[in-house]
Amino acid sequence: MSKKVDLQLVMSVLSLIQNQQKWNLNNFAQKLNIDEKEIFYILSVITDIYSQQGELLIDYEFDDTNKELLFNINPSLKNIIQINDGELFNLIFLLSSNSIYKELVKNNSDVEKFYNAVSPYFNLEILEENNDGVFENLAFFEESIISYIKLGSTKETFYRIQPVLLTTNNDGIVLEAIDLNDEKLKTFLINRIVDSLSIEDFRESKKSNKMETVMKFTYSNEKVLTDINKDDYQLKNNHVEAKFYSESNALNFVIKNYEYIEIMSPQSLINEFKIRNDKLKKKLKI
Repeated sequence: MSKKVDLQLVMSVLSLIQNQQKWNLNNFAQKLNIDEKEIFYILSVITDIYSQQGELLIDYEFDDTNKELLFNINPSLKNIIQINDGELFNLIFLLSSNSIYKELVKNNSDVEKFYNAVSPYFNLEILEENNDGVFENLAFFEESIISYIKLGSTKETFYRIQPVLLTTNNDGIVLEAIDLNDEKLKTFLINRIVDSLSIEDFRESKKSNKMETVMKFTYSNEKVLTDINKDDYQLKNNHVEAKFYSESNALNFVIKNYEYIEIMSPQSLINEFKIRNDKLKKKLKI
């Protein structure tokens, strides 16, 4: 008999007994896809977990003659919030990686006990591979900059985001965040985030590394200016000189507004847009 407790199994047991408090032992085992002997082990674990000041919130009786389980559920159990294993992992992930949440582990004894009890059951190797320091400046619901490598690319793209939450999908752990430039909710694979910076640190790095791209262009529709921060461009008649985080960021702006603008410089951006435009026309056979 396995002594490991699967959180999904615990949730399945709770779901079954909340929907029906009387079960035939064989039917109950088939629903959970486990051996009958394992049922009593998992039930002993659950009754230990769901207890409060010595009072059992979930208890059961076993009728050996009829091979039936009868569950007794304390009404106060409805006030306990349940989370699944994915949500629990996200909690541990944040407490392990984000500077703000790390402080909770240090300064709050209840959080520290929770973290020490649960974290050994999760594999946090992803933090030791290539993401050291990535989440130190990533404050949720606050503006941040991330350096991200898109699938199928080897170049870094910078995004101005507002992180919302961590979740999981078939590709792994993802960060859901609002792209503040596009004003859309997007997902970013954690293992493809190269770095994260606060706005202040990013501006300083631009000064020292000259990562920004300055683009000069003319426009035929004023709505294009709404896609650029007011502090990042100068306007003279219908000529604009705008600063972007990177050439990739400037190119995204061009692609989005190509109908209404004409690029004057830099030449590298003009060339790149022409290459992409020609490839698209070739695919469409225009």
